[in-house]
Amino acid sequence: MTLIRTRLKWLMQHRLALFLALLAIESLFFVTNGLNSMLRQPTDGWELVILPYDDQITPNGYWLIPYFVGFAFAALIPLWAAFFMPIRLYRQFVFAMASAALASYVLYMLFPTYVTKPAPEMVPGDDVFAEILRNSYKLDAAASTHNAAPSQHVFYALINMAFMIRFRPRPGVFGVWVLLGALISASTVLTQRHNLPDLIAGYAMAVAAYYFGVWLGARVTERLGDGDRFYPLRIGRRLGQRVQRLRARMT
Repeated sequence: MTLIRTRLKWLMQHRLALFLALLAIESLFFVTNGLNSMLRQPTDGWELVILPYDDQITPNGYWLIPYFVGFAFAALIPLWAAFFMPIRLYRQFVFAMASAALASYVLYMLFPTYVTKPAPEMVPGDDVFAEILRNSYKLDAAASTHNAAPSQHVFYALINMAFMIRFRPRPGVFGVWVLLGALISASTVLTQRHNLPDLIAGYAMAVAAYYFGVWLGARVTERLGDGDRFYPLRIGRRLGQRVQRLRARMT
């Protein structure tokens, strides 16, 4: 027990370790997706739809731009935050992201939901984004259409938004992140990779995980008594100096 506590304390005091743990948890999406592909038929479970709205959406390849941004930001924003956020806030951020991911995996396996993707020829346009979207539908048909509700794109985007606004509560930051959250959320439906109920479930998961992360991060920091410490990342001297200068300009 003492060894476990020592290891957990070490983890809580090392930003890079926290980030890597979060990244490993996020990567479990592919494991659950693979398991659903092997254990279930494409239409096993439930498809959550809101009629007639979901049936009237025409997929658009250009919405893959915010969709891919949301995918990248699920990892890049926590990595950026590891350099700049106070340790208490960073723990809350990581706990919120990780708890949302872990809860979603439980739901994916116990209550499987899927999305019926459009036929590739239903995607209009001859541009590169339309072609990528058509190919993604073909890939889904060969792999798995499960892991639909709640949408990870949505809850990662909203948790990123909430903690970036909390870190820098300024009108410009608020506007940019609300817009990003809205675009990423809309992209999940307008590419028809999710239905509207998946988006709504993602919102609910984001709210629950945010408050749980805030509570748990505050509790851990209070228990460790290190809220006034920064625990900087161990990086090269030149990069470290640049990060310190940038952090000074931001405070």
